[in-house]
Amino acid sequence: MKLLLGFIIIIVAGFSVNKNLFSNKAYDDVTSVTDIITNYPVNMFDFKQTMQDYAHHLCYKNEDTLTSQHITVTDCISKLDDKKIECEKKVFRLAPLNLESKGEVLDYSRQYTQCTLPYKYILG
Repeated sequence: MKLLLGFIIIIVAGFSVNKNLFSNKAYDDVTSVTDIITNYPVNMFDFKQTMQDYAHHLCYKNEDTLTSQHITVTDCISKLDDKKIECEKKVFRLAPLNLESKGEVLDYSRQYTQCTLPYKYILG
């Protein structure tokens, strides 16, 4: 019984720490993915990782909006992780190895977030 209680406490603590560390990461006060990216051209491999991190951030940032749609942050993250590979293939299959302009970055970021996070009113 003590082992089960200890295990539950560790899981809850781990989730809380992960949420707080991630939500306070480099994305505080970011309104667009172009606020994160400062140097061009942008390497596509780095961009994909940035987009995945940013999409996770959007789930945490829009917790109230998701709750009003009866979706938890955990559900949002799970959906994002489930659709990651499918959306990368769909959005980035013909993308260049380097994104040369802010317009390209915005276009690919919009497509990726719409594919992975198809929830209404999620802001990014």
